[in-house]
Amino acid sequence: MEGDLDFLSENLAAKTKHYLITTMGRVYDEANADEFYRALSYALREEIMINWLASARTWSQRDSRVLYYLSMEYLPGRILSNNITNLAANEVVARAIQKLNRTMSEVLSCESDPGLGNGGLGRLASCFLDSLATHDYPAQAYGLRYQYGIFEQQLWDGMQIEAPDCWLLSENPWEFRRDLRKVVVRYCGHTTPSTNIHGDEILMLHDSEEVWALPFDIPIIGYNRSSKFSVVTLRLWTTKESPRNFQLQSYNAGRLDQAAENTLLTDVLYPNDHHETGKRIRLKQEFLLVSASLQDIIRHHLSTHNNFRAFADKVRIQINDTHPAMVIPELIRILTKKHDIPWKMAVEMTMACTGYTNHTILSEALEEWDQNLFYYLLPRQYKIIERLNFEFCNSIRSRYQGDEDKVRRMSILEHGKVRMANLAILGSHEKNGVNGVAELHTEILKKSVFKDFYDVFPEKFVSITNGVTQRRWLLHCNPDLAKFITKRIGDGWITDFTKISKLADFATDPESQSEFLAIKKKE
Repeated sequence: MEGDLDFLSENLAAKTKHYLITTMGRVYDEANADEFYRALSYALREEIMINWLASARTWSQRDSRVLYYLSMEYLPGRILSNNITNLAANEVVARAIQKLNRTMSEVLSCESDPGLGNGGLGRLASCFLDSLATHDYPAQAYGLRYQYGIFEQQLWDGMQIEAPDCWLLSENPWEFRRDLRKVVVRYCGHTTPSTNIHGDEILMLHDSEEVWALPFDIPIIGYNRSSKFSVVTLRLWTTKESPRNFQLQSYNAGRLDQAAENTLLTDVLYPNDHHETGKRIRLKQEFLLVSASLQDIIRHHLSTHNNFRAFADKVRIQINDTHPAMVIPELIRILTKKHDIPWKMAVEMTMACTGYTNHTILSEALEEWDQNLFYYLLPRQYKIIERLNFEFCNSIRSRYQGDEDKVRRMSILEHGKVRMANLAILGSHEKNGVNGVAELHTEILKKSVFKDFYDVFPEKFVSITNGVTQRRWLLHCNPDLAKFITKRIGDGWITDFTKISKLADFATDPESQSEFLAIKKKE
């Protein structure tokens, strides 16, 4: 074992030296800490690439059902340290760094925290991806590559100042630019009616605003003590890297805000929506995520299946809160217009594929959009929502003998607003399609917030307790406590946290109590 550690650490040290010379033109004893961090990341990344490709190829060869996860937020934390933990490579990396006369803390401190999320929603999403990879689930996640995150808090003369979070100021060694996967997203324009081969109305869009979305991929590594770890892809879309998004004519005419609007769609997470420009950009952001991701999902499906016969079985799309709820009208639109699938079948396929995770019980936090703004930016999607809502409201009237109060409460369109939570619930699959993030949360959804929907669709609602991963928040963050647990119950808890219950057997053991308290007091 000792010999293996020496060999692996020597090999990693040699690769780190190699990347310092070939990518940065520096020898190891002259490189600064940031250069060393990037070279070490490249060396570890080399080990990851084979498994990344193998994971995707294996899932494709098995013709596995794939989960596509859409979220406006991810809060992964520093990637290098998490990857070292999930590769079970702490000792190897520590020795390699020591051989090159560096310290672990010096190297890890150089990495910026990716500015892709705000709080619980993003942290839950990232923990979910870690678990999917650890348990070898075929999955791919989508988000936006925010140039400046939300903000960096600074204190000037005792006042909080919001400054840009420049997490991408230095090169990010954990992302891969995928130029061949860029797509076009369309906004605004005017529509003319047409029909598909089944006689269903479809809308043709003219004079639209075209925005190019370019993806960057980040590998999410699953935990495994052997070399057989799986890797899930987090694909992040940006509008910063596409020159066509900058409108030179508007710039030359002095309309600088209009000229740059589409290049800054992925600048900041949640732009201030207290003014019309902020609302417009925020809605554009949400549709950018949905449209670009759906194009990629369909491309991926058709690369292994020549048609849509298996689509409803092989594709699962989970929307994390209501921000990606436009998946529902946009997928229906794509299926009916681009692939000539009948309206009824397209709706059924969409509902079979889509699931919705709700994160809030506060009525004021449930997302709503002004109908006029929605129609102006997304006229085709708005018309599909209108038809969906018309058919749904009529079914409620028929079932509840014209109870208009119930119809109004459940309607997607009401009081000049598009109610995204109602859209997400209606568009999710019939069984276990809607989940809260804890049992109590789900019960409140069923008995209060969405009681009308629960009355109509009781089987849609399911309780799923979502938590943070024990690998980052225990194994990595508190190695002494992790060793304490493993010494008593084995290491099965690292991938199956239900096994932590075995620790109760040691609750009255004086030696365990003493050791536990010493760990808790340790700084």
